Amino acid sequence: MSASPAVCAGRTVPEFGAATLERALAPLVAPAGLVALAVAISGGADSAALLSAVVALGRAQPRFRVRALHVDHGLVAAAALATAARAAAAALEVPLAILTVRVASGDGQSLEEAARIARRAALAAALEVGECLLTAHHLEDQAETLLLQLLRGAGPRGLSAMPAAGPLGRGRQLRPLLAVPRAALRAHARAHALPWHEDPMNDDPRFDRAYLRSALWPALVARWPAAAATLARSASHVAAAQRLLDLDSAERLAGLLCGPALPAAALAAEPRLRRMELLRYWLRSRGLRPPPTRRLQGVERELLRARPDATPRVAWKGGELRRFAGLLYAFAPLPPLPLMPGTPLPAAPGLVELGGLGRIAVLGGRRAAVDLGAVRGPLTLGPRQGGERLRVAPQGPGRPLKDWLREARLPPWARARAVLVRDQEQLVAVVLPHATLVAAECRAAAGTTGISLEWQDAPDVMAPALFVERGPPFG
Repeated sequence: MSASPAVCAGRTVPEFGAATLERALAPLVAPAGLVALAVAISGGADSAALLSAVVALGRAQPRFRVRALHVDHGLVAAAALATAARAAAAALEVPLAILTVRVASGDGQSLEEAARIARRAALAAALEVGECLLTAHHLEDQAETLLLQLLRGAGPRGLSAMPAAGPLGRGRQLRPLLAVPRAALRAHARAHALPWHEDPMNDDPRFDRAYLRSALWPALVARWPAAAATLARSASHVAAAQRLLDLDSAERLAGLLCGPALPAAALAAEPRLRRMELLRYWLRSRGLRPPPTRRLQGVERELLRARPDATPRVAWKGGELRRFAGLLYAFAPLPPLPLMPGTPLPAAPGLVELGGLGRIAVLGGRRAAVDLGAVRGPLTLGPRQGGERLRVAPQGPGRPLKDWLREARLPPWARARAVLVRDQEQLVAVVLPHATLVAAECRAAAGTTGISLEWQDAPDVMAPALFVERGPPFG
């Protein structure tokens, strides 16, 4: 069934349906082969219209496999919205999964923003490998996003508004309706008698987007009827400029990076405007959300101008920048070492999980590091406690462990997470990313049966770039 064009405020509303969707999806999905589509439905009219068009397209082209996802926030009208989502999916004979989240604002975050983040995380986790999540963001949503970003003082990336496609979880998020006006979706929903429920949060002026939509948008379109289209076009121009900046940053960083690190001197030599853009791009390439501009400006003062032997740190929610041995490292806050003092070493070869820090592999056989005949009792694992000493060379002196770790060229955050192997109170070995130090009196001779311990899957920031570049410090 095809809906006829509608008239809204004296203007003809373009028809929306499977053909419109097919044209919008063409540049976003593979031209042939099976395509798995998961449609995010809120219970509202826009997503119901999108689901209807996707189902019609799937019936015409069986290569599209379709299912629906609904996120239950537990907020106002959650039950009514979930009911509408179930009704829309049932009417169109589409399998539906309900994803339940609980939203709590905090840390200066609005309820609107907290709900958006929780919703995105739930949808990302629900995607299958290679699956495409379709969302019903439309022309007015894009224009509103640009206006809100302007009011927040966003830079070019924020003013690019919403991209038509991007990675999400194990798949991708597609926004095929960014050129489709809201009125066209509503007309389609009414013409096909689709079930939906209006979310009262969309009309609550306490929320920024709802206030913009109800109090400001009518005046804008009364004066500039094509405001949505022209604002969306501006966003696309800014997005094109941002892509050029990203290409320039990627090319420039390729010649600067030292493993996972960025040389501070090389960054400092760049012009200031490029420096800021390089930092933002580098942080995003490492999966980190850059800090606010003012905090990012502090990098120059606190990290680039620090004395050579300093190890300064700039932190923000979800990330931190550190300087060590002339190199900048960026990473999400590392977890503490999860081992408690006295954690038993596995009696048989196996793995000891270290949370987000990787794992320790305990290996037997003749490729040994520790001679079990030289220890008195069961070995244990644990963190540093301070004051440990270790003698590595048979004829050498015992030295503070902190000196060995410094010579290993490990950064402070990796030294703090070294795994110590003890025989009661005696230090037997220290397991580091890419190296293990063994006490001379416990080291196995060549060909002797014993155990070796190796740190596997460590985050790259646990192994300093200089260490990787120059090779193991202890042979």
